[in-house]
Amino acid sequence: MMIKSFSINNFGPLGNIDVQKLGRINLVIGPNSSGKTFLLKAMYSVIRAQEETGRGNENRDFAEILSDKMYWTFQPDKIGDLVTKGSNKRLKFSITLEDRSRLSFEFGPDTSKKITPSYNNLSGREANSVFLPPKEVLSLSRTIMKSVLHDKVFGFDSTYSDLVLALQTPTQKDRNNAAFTDSRKQLENMLGGKIEYDSSNEKWIYKTGNKKFSINTTAEGIKKIAILDTLLGNSYISPESIIF
Repeated sequence: MMIKSFSINNFGPLGNIDVQKLGRINLVIGPNSSGKTFLLKAMYSVIRAQEETGRGNENRDFAEILSDKMYWTFQPDKIGDLVTKGSNKRLKFSITLEDRSRLSFEFGPDTSKKITPSYNNLSGREANSVFLPPKEVLSLSRTIMKSVLHDKVFGFDSTYSDLVLALQTPTQKDRNNAAFTDSRKQLENMLGGKIEYDSSNEKWIYKTGNKKFSINTTAEGIKKIAILDTLLGNSYISPESIIF
């Protein structure tokens, strides 16, 4: 279930945005500091909160999960700090999916923690969406896990910690979507090898032939492509996933 349209008002650096008829692949272009990453993180926070609601032992409602996801993704002192600075302004956000289900919420600068949707008929999503941040996470995975999940301190936001957790699932042979299996073969040919997790040493390594190299000495491009390959290999992402 893909995103069909969205509108955003007074969300940090984003003034007034109204986008209709999104496609399967969408490109956001703009000058530095215009809010491109901010926009993608906002969209990711909403979609991922929807996906996490009602799963496993998660007993929080959508509003609680959304508030927490926004807080740890943007890491403000309080949720209200996400509102564009200025008198009498409120942040407004609305998103519509392909099945015409919709979510809307708004809040002012005095909001501390809770975001309460004004309208929400989004159904649960079985897919897992993922945000691929600017920095690669393979060589930083243990540091990210410690700072975010154990120490609960700001630094690496939820886009990093969510991705590290997604990469923890072992790859699964012969259980991939057929198109994904073909994509993984093409990626391995591009890389001249493959990235693997060495569970005995709790480290990621780059393997080409019989040779193994530390992930810290592996090219940045290889590490970033390998993240996508791993998410294909462990079936974390599916054809219904949204990749930010």
